[in-house]
Amino acid sequence: MSKVILAIDDELDTLTFYSELLEDFKFTPITAENGIEGLKKARDENPDLILLDIMMPKKGGIKTYKELKIDPNLKNIPVIIITGISENVDFKNLLNRSSTGKIAPEGHLIKPITPDVLINEIRRVLSKQTFSPRAVDGNLYEI
Repeated sequence: MSKVILAIDDELDTLTFYSELLEDFKFTPITAENGIEGLKKARDENPDLILLDIMMPKKGGIKTYKELKIDPNLKNIPVIIITGISENVDFKNLLNRSSTGKIAPEGHLIKPITPDVLINEIRRVLSKQTFSPRAVDGNLYEI
């Protein structure tokens, strides 16, 4: 069974790039155009990993990340932040200013990114999981 990856980004070209790349590497992509849609799809699909943009309309990545990490059903899904925000911005500190209990994202990439960099980061983060958070019939199973 391939790993399911949810990509949340407001740029349709970026979502297309992620989807095609993920399919090429035998992942199953799911996409969402904003944080509201992303949270709904995360709850409905229970992905193995989330790629999350920071700057989005409706519900930005910081608010989406905080909601992911306080939701008991979603908090264990690893998140890779992929953003155009400069490395000089202490976005991890921004993420930690909440009730998330200072939970840093599992990965962070600065746009633009190459396919190799993205796939290597996805593999690195997924390799740290001891089990997949995917549920079957309401039960968690190791994959």
